[in-house]
Amino acid sequence: MKTTKAILAGIIYTPSDVIENGVILIAGHRIAKVGPREQVKIPAGTTVIDNQDRLIVPGFIDMHIHGAAGHDLMEATTEAVSAVASYLARHGTTAYLATTVTASLDRTLHAARGLGEIIRASQSSHGASDKIAGAQPLGIHLEGPFLNAKKRGAHPVSQLRKPSVEIAERILDAADDTARIFTLAPELEGALTVLEYVRSRGLRVGIGHSNATFEEAERAIAAGATHAVHVYNAMRPFMHRDSGIIGAVLTDNRVTAELICDGVHVEIPAIQLLVKAKGIERVILVSDSSSGAGMPDGNYRLGNFTVHVAGGVCRTVEGNLAGSTITLDAALRNLASFTGLSYQQCLPCATLNPARILGLEEQKGVIAAGADADLAILDRNHYVTQTYVRGRPAL
Repeated sequence: MKTTKAILAGIIYTPSDVIENGVILIAGHRIAKVGPREQVKIPAGTTVIDNQDRLIVPGFIDMHIHGAAGHDLMEATTEAVSAVASYLARHGTTAYLATTVTASLDRTLHAARGLGEIIRASQSSHGASDKIAGAQPLGIHLEGPFLNAKKRGAHPVSQLRKPSVEIAERILDAADDTARIFTLAPELEGALTVLEYVRSRGLRVGIGHSNATFEEAERAIAAGATHAVHVYNAMRPFMHRDSGIIGAVLTDNRVTAELICDGVHVEIPAIQLLVKAKGIERVILVSDSSSGAGMPDGNYRLGNFTVHVAGGVCRTVEGNLAGSTITLDAALRNLASFTGLSYQQCLPCATLNPARILGLEEQKGVIAAGADADLAILDRNHYVTQTYVRGRPAL
């Protein structure tokens, strides 16, 4: 018999609707019913959890994260995944894509294989799900190795490779159907051929770490690229007579746009421009966090190299930004503050929007009957006080 619980809330953002004085009825790992308290009958024997002074929102989904809590996800161990999952849950994130960084082919294959095994086990009823208490890994985001050296950011130039279907095939085979997004620079020779191959394997293609012109970016979008990775960062600069890849991202509604909203990676006016150009429904908040997230200042790992965190900002030894240390709960608060939009208006950027990209909008990123019971419980200042992952409290 499925365990049932009823969570009472002062306000529920579903996120599209607002339910005041609401209740969420959970049976097992799914939401059975949600609505105003007078409309939802609570069965006898149900455990009632009182959060009438709280706001409940869907759990956040981070589509681009390299690590946290002192662990890099390319370690590809249960220990690393568990540490990251636990850290994310403390900040309301209930699901994520484990993201790779450019490394040697052997190291990339090792990471893809190890992460794939852990992800498949975590999604089985008798695998490693009990060992990973926290955010659920939904798949892998492969960032590199087909990136432009001129816009490599923190990716080591020595490990960047010319686009190759053979290499892409080996990486995807190692991931064994757990890869979800493949990011590449579309202007590189052979990139469009790889793009078409990756799409044929069922992945979304992201464009990023790119020096593409507007025309080159548009050709990739026409070929099926639908996602832009950490927009503005590691991209050809926007100029009024050379709008480049940023011009294509800002004006083409076929593309969704990642945003690192920490106030360091992108200035506030550029954030405002992105939201106005794309519409809130096409903006995806990501952390792009490294192993230094949640840790004191010091040296940490990103793939096979060392990065330094000082004052919460992560950089390579050359001084390039190397991911962030932000979490999505903070990114949401920032987005509302930077744009003047309400918290509810910004909420889809970390919930429903990424769920749609992953084809999971009936299961994740929403509070609705039949969806996974992934919930973040917030105080009135939008700070996380409890998180539920598939119906289980994570804090």
